[in-house]
Amino acid sequence: MAAEAPASPSVDRALTVLEALVAAGDGLTLSALARGTGIPLATTASIVYTLEQRGYASRRVVGRSHFWRATVRLYELAAPLAH
Repeated sequence: MAAEAPASPSVDRALTVLEALVAAGDGLTLSALARGTGIPLATTASIVYTLEQRGYASRRVVGRSHFWRATVRLYELAAPLAH
């Protein structure tokens, strides 16, 4: 049985990127993130920049490389659900 198409492809892609950042732990370069998720590089960049602006991702610059990772902001969003 084929998977049903997401109701909102853009939300699906954003959640895929966020899930990949959480799974990566120490962080991923933009290229590695795009490759790993199968999402075009430009789209991945837009998503991580938005996540950064909203506080859900941060980047660490090492030389010319930028490593993206999820932040505890995601925990802060989910914490009220655990009560």
